[in-house]
Amino acid sequence: MSIHEMSREELTAAIEERDRRIATLRDANSDLVAQLQQKDSNIIRMQRELEERMAQCIRRENEIRQSTDRYASLVDNIPGAVYRCANDVYWTMEFISKQIEELTGYPASDFINNAVRSYNSVIHPDDVLKVVDAVNEGLKHKRSYTIEYRVLHRDGATVEVYERGAGVYDEEGHLLWLDGVIFDRNHRRHRRDL
Repeated sequence: MSIHEMSREELTAAIEERDRRIATLRDANSDLVAQLQQKDSNIIRMQRELEERMAQCIRRENEIRQSTDRYASLVDNIPGAVYRCANDVYWTMEFISKQIEELTGYPASDFINNAVRSYNSVIHPDDVLKVVDAVNEGLKHKRSYTIEYRVLHRDGATVEVYERGAGVYDEEGHLLWLDGVIFDRNHRRHRRDL
């Protein structure tokens, strides 16, 4: 039905119905605007929290980097090879400092996770059991161990070394790994530096 065919009462009712719809749409629009504003403020708050967390992570990363640099500098200045290894038949190295190359002629990277060779492979065959026994005795009593033995240098020479290490345990007393240091007993490095 067209507007021209409507009575005055029908026209008034249609206008009132239209006004109610418009009011309902305005209310819905206002609710949507309020919800969007709330979501915007939540997004802004979350963005600020995220930025703060990122800043904290960057600060922690910088602190870790500084700590690692200090540790690396300290290890580099020890006149022996610092290590962390598994208590297995190979003495599988998780970490061994670059000074191992002075003692064995092989770079540290060769020993990490037995990439090229195991540390056990450079221990003089006649001294392997002595090393195993000394380590096991220290671990049995949960104390440090000291050992003097020979390693085979890449150039064919035999190098006498002194090792001091200890087991590292978890809170339940289970062995995690061995930490220690290996020195050249003859201090060849110091003689060359003089």
